[in-house]
Amino acid sequence: MNPIPELSAWRRLHASSPEALQALGQHHGMDLVPQMAARPGAALRIRCARVQEGQVLVADLLWCASGDAQCLYTVETGYPMLRPGQALERIQAQGLSPDSAQAIALVLLHQLLAQASLVLDRIDEGLAVSMQSLRAFQLAVGTQGTRGAQDLTDVDSHLSMLNRPLSVVLQSLDDLARAASHLRRVAWRGPVGDRLPVDGLLAEIEGVQRRGRFMLERQRFHRRAAEETVATSDLNVTKVFSVLWAAFIPGTALINWYGQNFRVMPELSWEGSLWMQLLAVLVLTAIPVWMVKQSGSLR
Repeated sequence: MNPIPELSAWRRLHASSPEALQALGQHHGMDLVPQMAARPGAALRIRCARVQEGQVLVADLLWCASGDAQCLYTVETGYPMLRPGQALERIQAQGLSPDSAQAIALVLLHQLLAQASLVLDRIDEGLAVSMQSLRAFQLAVGTQGTRGAQDLTDVDSHLSMLNRPLSVVLQSLDDLARAASHLRRVAWRGPVGDRLPVDGLLAEIEGVQRRGRFMLERQRFHRRAAEETVATSDLNVTKVFSVLWAAFIPGTALINWYGQNFRVMPELSWEGSLWMQLLAVLVLTAIPVWMVKQSGSLR
């Protein structure tokens, strides 16, 4: 139950298993099974995420809100995501009624939105680190500090690890937008003077959603850049083997030619035959290398 008696319109519950959730529903006479439709009294599932000691904690929160005359029920099924003390301070700072279930719901949704924003800040820091590593790899290409594609394994795994918390935050923002829309519909049924600024909350959620989608595109861009860098590194290896092939193929052809069992090979007895053959090999080696360089394949 809620440990702060000042927030009497809020019932904070916790269920660690489906059986405990069913028992809570029977005890309070409510259906706590999450529903997709945001009808009055329906329980909504909100995916929550927050940063704690450098780690991103993820848990589901069941949200059951109806009219202002009734209580707000929240059921945390994993890590504790709500902070009653912080909610009370914000209610007092904004001059809202601590006995209003809608006011408490508004403050708690703001709280969950702020926690999701902090997770995005954490992801943004991770994207900056991966981009710096990728940029350092690209700048080292063609220098003495050139590294292989295997050095990008850590960057790729890091970007893959950021994908899950980013998708969780985007899902959390969608759930918060749905809960805020439900709160807005309920609040608009009351008197005009008592309506809460839910539109501002919806605008903030929309802004954070745009930021989250931008970061998702940024993360995909970094993944494509890493893949293209690996492809470029592989292409450089292919270029090296192409030049080596062009350099060794004339000598190989000459060896194969004089390795035949011909009965008559008069050039073997000519004066300076060895030097003429070596010169021919050098010319035949220089021509394909020059052609490869002229085509721009070595750049």
